[in-house]
Amino acid sequence: MDLQTIDGGDGLPPEPEWALHYSDDLDVAAASEEWRTICSYMRDVDTLAVANGHAIRRLVEFRIQWRRASEHVAEHGAIINGKTTGKAGQWNPFWSVMRQADDTIRALEAELGLAPRRRAAVVKVKHRRNRGMPADDYLGPPKRG
Repeated sequence: MDLQTIDGGDGLPPEPEWALHYSDDLDVAAASEEWRTICSYMRDVDTLAVANGHAIRRLVEFRIQWRRASEHVAEHGAIINGKTTGKAGQWNPFWSVMRQADDTIRALEAELGLAPRRRAAVVKVKHRRNRGMPADDYLGPPKRG
């Protein structure tokens, strides 16, 4: 019988293949760094589990979107000239993306226990231990004698 290892079997969610999702090398590197930072923190506080993988992935993706949008807003401003009139200002669409990504990031950070206010409320991952049967406590260890 051949046994094969399964990703995530050690309690760590497998890191996504960021290069399949992003064409920009900077985005791939940023996503990988974000993933490692989040997983490292959650492992240190004992809240990391394979089941958190999807939420962590969404958090990383929204952080990348927020960074992209904030760079555009920093360069062009929150108000830009309208394309049809040329003079009348309008909200930069990247401003809206940035704000919505920020709201989602806040919610995911709270859910994962990464937000400072929520850190104390997060329950640590329960690791199961073999405790035997209840009768073992009653009977106790065998007596020698």
